[in-house]
This record gives sequence, C-alpha cells and structure tokens, in this order.
Amino acid sequence: ERYFLAEGLKKLGIRVFDSEANFILVYSQLPLYERLLQRGILIRDCENFKGLCKGYYRIAVKQRIDNEKLLKEIEGCME
Repeated sequence: ERYFLAEGLKKLGIRVFDSEANFILVYSQLPLYERLLQRGILIRDCENFKGLCKGYYRIAVKQRIDNEKLLKEIEGCME
C-alpha cells in the first residue's frame, strides 16, 4: 500500500520522500493540513519538526479504500 499511495501522491504533483515506515513524508506548497482537516481528514503537519518547515506533512499508510479516499480528497483540494 505504501507504493500505491506514494505513486498516487506523485501523480498529483506532491513531492514524496522514500520511506520504509508506515507513513510517508511529503512536501506540498498547498496547505494540505488545513484543507484536508476541513474535509474530515487529519494528516500530521511537520512544520515543527527540526529541519523541516511549512509544507511538510506526514501521511499514514492505511488500507486501500482509505488510501483511495485520501488521494481523491487531495485531488479535490487542488481544484
């Protein structure tokens, strides 16, 4: 599922960092945290992580149906 989610995010123009964990670190100039929160989806804003700044987010890898929903909602945030 990590590969599926990462590839889906890349297709949406989001920078994805390689990961072996159950989450993916991404960078986007869009305010994804705020926009997804309005849609009832919570991702981790990593702005307060040492060495990271605004635009970095951590997204949990879930089951396929959840990952598909997330990708669809992110696509909706871009409109």
